[in-house]
Amino acid sequence: MSVGHESSPPFVPDRAGRRPSVRPAAAGTPAPPGVRVGVRDVAMVLPVVAFPAATALDASGVLTDPAGPLVGGAGPLRHLFLYADLAAVAVLIVVTWAARGFRAPAGALPFLVLFLSFLPGFALTSIGGYQSGKTVQMLTTTPAFVVAALLVVDRPARRMALLWASAGIGVLVALLALFRPDPAYQALDTVVLAGTVSITTARLIGYGVVGLLCLGVLVRRLRLVALLGAVALAVPLLLTGSRGPLVALALAGLVLAVTVSGTRRWQLLPPVAGLVGVTALTVATALPEALTSRFAVLWGGPLDASAETRVMLSRLAAEVFLDRPLGLGWGGFGSVVPGGSLIVLPGLEDAIYPHNLPLEVAVEGGLVALAGLVLLLVSAGRVLWRCRTDPSVVAAAALLTFAFVNSLFSADLNGNYLVWVFAAAVLAGGRASRPQPPEGARRPAVVVPPQVRAR
Repeated sequence: MSVGHESSPPFVPDRAGRRPSVRPAAAGTPAPPGVRVGVRDVAMVLPVVAFPAATALDASGVLTDPAGPLVGGAGPLRHLFLYADLAAVAVLIVVTWAARGFRAPAGALPFLVLFLSFLPGFALTSIGGYQSGKTVQMLTTTPAFVVAALLVVDRPARRMALLWASAGIGVLVALLALFRPDPAYQALDTVVLAGTVSITTARLIGYGVVGLLCLGVLVRRLRLVALLGAVALAVPLLLTGSRGPLVALALAGLVLAVTVSGTRRWQLLPPVAGLVGVTALTVATALPEALTSRFAVLWGGPLDASAETRVMLSRLAAEVFLDRPLGLGWGGFGSVVPGGSLIVLPGLEDAIYPHNLPLEVAVEGGLVALAGLVLLLVSAGRVLWRCRTDPSVVAAAALLTFAFVNSLFSADLNGNYLVWVFAAAVLAGGRASRPQPPEGARRPAVVVPPQVRAR
């Protein structure tokens, strides 16, 4: 099975409104004539983006509860999805990289600079507890997913497959959250997948909304179905009561609207109007008062305890960074948080972070690490602008926007690993989207005229 993704008409029309065949001079990279996404493409990219969903499914007990008695308990199946995903990513790296002779993948240079900029933070990191665990993950699984993304998501079909994978994960998590909700959150009038927290469920559903929204704008054949799916999937997103993914969804849609041009920009109006309408209608009629009060902060309402805590952590991180610009070491932010100012789970007293990725990189990794992060984001932005006629790069950029905006509100550097994955997808598209000379084409010989040789 494969689905054709037309990229015509191109995003940038000429001044008269006609559809040019290519605009290499204006956009740097012409859109490919057509992209076909097959099952294999989706299967290749799914392990790269499925890690958060795998951990959520393991925590929900969706497999261990029914199958546990058959295998003598839930122990052997407790982390089955997580280990299966890690094994699939390892196989992808080995097979794909070996097939390319272990050459450096396209887009790797900004990540190499980022890693080098993180080294001073490693030197300041203490041993033990959250700091050691965070450092180990920064040196193992997180870079492994980045390498996998650079190797696998290296062509337009694979980048478009990211939309299908994200949409499928979002729909699955939304259905499970509706039919297998967490009882503790039900008492708070919210719908959250069992075993997880609201922000985790909302993020996974939000990626699905972004994927369907992009498919509706970029793929003509799927326009109506995808846009209706995006509107429908926004309802369980609202029912989680999480606010960060809503803000991230709005900004991802804005990036999509700014990047596309011509008729495609106007095609964004129906889904945006639908999403706004569903949001307003759901907030006004379907959501209980406890949820509507949470969303009130988005339009100027008072801060609740959760928002106040995030603001406090962000201010503290900024102040400490200005005081100690060399950084505290990875995972060291908890050492400067006043005792008793936060409610933490037993055994996780030192697992404290700013809940803001740039501030986390700055306060723990220092000014050098922050510069590396800025360079990575600027590099991704340059690729997006140069390749903005390539729908697959635009799709990866929309997902990156959603991931990055979410990282401003929750999770730590490793928990926000999809920021690195989608940044890798955008950067890999920079070189892969450049028009290549025909295979076998040779550089023309330069023949010097006789009169010039005589001189």
